[in-house]
Amino acid sequence: MRSIVTFIATYALYTLPSFLFPMDQRWLQSLNKPAWSPPGAVVGLVWMLIYGGIALSVALLQDKVGWRNLGWLWKGSFLANVFLVFIYFAGQTVSKNLFLSVLNTALIALTAFLLVFVSWPYYRLSALLFLPYALWSSFATYLAWALYRLNP
Repeated sequence: MRSIVTFIATYALYTLPSFLFPMDQRWLQSLNKPAWSPPGAVVGLVWMLIYGGIALSVALLQDKVGWRNLGWLWKGSFLANVFLVFIYFAGQTVSKNLFLSVLNTALIALTAFLLVFVSWPYYRLSALLFLPYALWSSFATYLAWALYRLNP
């Protein structure tokens, strides 16, 4: 039962920023995009699936290891990552600064890779469930860079 609550809470934690700070769709549509940029609906669907993987990873860690046994590096990496997701949505809503978006997505990718590595000693499946997040965040960073370059 605790794992189900952990899954739901983690999923909610990662999706909450998009509801608190909705993206300006008109502004997003007005940006010049690279030809290889996926459609917005695909991006949204991928993020929802990735957040599910993150939630499953955290629930498995909670079930197999327990919160008290997770070290400060894991907890710090996780909290930093969640904080950066909130900052991303808040920043895009308020400033629409594409360069800051590049920096923020790079930090999200970095902390996502860190979560892969710090989860590995605890539970390998959990670490592997963070891997799509790390890879997609890296792609998002590259896309953010392309958007920044195309929209000076």
